[in-house]
Amino acid sequence: MRLAAVFLLGLLLRVAIIVTNPIVWGGDTIIRLFDRHILLKSYQLPLLQVLISAVSTISMNPIVVQFLIAVIGAVAGVGFYLLAADFAGEKFAFPAALLFVTHPYILAVSTVPFQEILMLAALFFAFHFFYNEHWIAAALCLGAACLTRYEAWAACPVLAVVCWLRTRNIVRAAIFGWASVAWILFRHGLSTPGHFVLERSISLWRFQRYIYIGWITLKFTPIPTLLLAATGVWLLWRSRAKLDWRWSVQFAFLAVFLVSLLFSAHGVAPDPERYVTSREAHIPMYVILLLAAAGYSFWPRIGPIAAALSVALGIFGAFRYVQFETSKPDIQTDYRVARYLDEHVSEHERVLIEAPPLPPGQARLYLEKARATGGAEGYRAAEKELAEIAITPPDYQRVVAYSRIPRERLLPRSDDCADWTVKWNAPGSPEPVTFSHQPCPK
Repeated sequence: MRLAAVFLLGLLLRVAIIVTNPIVWGGDTIIRLFDRHILLKSYQLPLLQVLISAVSTISMNPIVVQFLIAVIGAVAGVGFYLLAADFAGEKFAFPAALLFVTHPYILAVSTVPFQEILMLAALFFAFHFFYNEHWIAAALCLGAACLTRYEAWAACPVLAVVCWLRTRNIVRAAIFGWASVAWILFRHGLSTPGHFVLERSISLWRFQRYIYIGWITLKFTPIPTLLLAATGVWLLWRSRAKLDWRWSVQFAFLAVFLVSLLFSAHGVAPDPERYVTSREAHIPMYVILLLAAAGYSFWPRIGPIAAALSVALGIFGAFRYVQFETSKPDIQTDYRVARYLDEHVSEHERVLIEAPPLPPGQARLYLEKARATGGAEGYRAAEKELAEIAITPPDYQRVVAYSRIPRERLLPRSDDCADWTVKWNAPGSPEPVTFSHQPCPK
């Protein structure tokens, strides 16, 4: 019953957010909806795209993909319950799982097709099976995580070493790296030329990434949860007997992940050296929640009050976060363009969408990174990809993803007649876009 309650709460909260605010926000999310059936794209790992492609055979409506992510998020809540039970017991796993399914950042991000929630779901089951010595199941779940996000690869050496220390079976330990090895052999490296995952050299500015991810973790985790986590740290420090090998696995995984963060080639604006995507905070966030489960067990009276406050703050924060992300002007403009076209474009009419190009600074940064990581071959491959992006810039991709009009009738350019033309105006214009309708001669 508790597992069912965790699953249903996680699912219903995500469905409520999606129904009340159905706009898909984010950058990678739109690329996944735009190229739904391209399973191997750039440096991305394929598992989520395989699932998106599968459900897209049912319907091309973006909400179907969002419901898929909602189900994955609900399953992740079940996985966290099982993992928390391994540390704090069944009694305290339920409130810990409630903290997870209502965490404002994790909840909000898992309403659109980002990869992190699928990675977390697979990792939670991998750790749970590992702690209960179901080695094959653990290796399969870890493999699923490793085919979703590269961050999960940090668990491979940790679980392999711990498995060997506990069983002295080198073959059994080796199975925890099967997905990573298979991917490298299949792709002849971590990614194709023109794309990059890791960099060999780093600067001192990279250490600011820790401050940023720490700030994101603290900013979006409700204060009562942070207090419970602090209590959990104090409890584990005071009673070191409770700091068993299972905690060592979690802390070792977190440590390897943090080291790899310094070498990530995917920094973000305003300074790619000092910042990475805020979604990297998913891993420290779930560790904080595990520590909160330990802290909850120390406060049998205060714990329920702190958990209830965290749940309320988390639900409110998740709705507010999605509202903030979807209120950005470029996203609002593209969504309104799609809705206008859906209402006014007749069947068989074609639309020319003259969207603004990719900002020059982004293109230059991408080319420089491609040359630094892949040499001349990587630079040429990056130039080719930028040429393709120039044809279908971000605003065009968002309109295609949001609209119910078939993609073949939404044209990024046309040498033939188009019945409609949508053109983005210069910044500061009274209207962000201009629509013109001149039906083509029959």
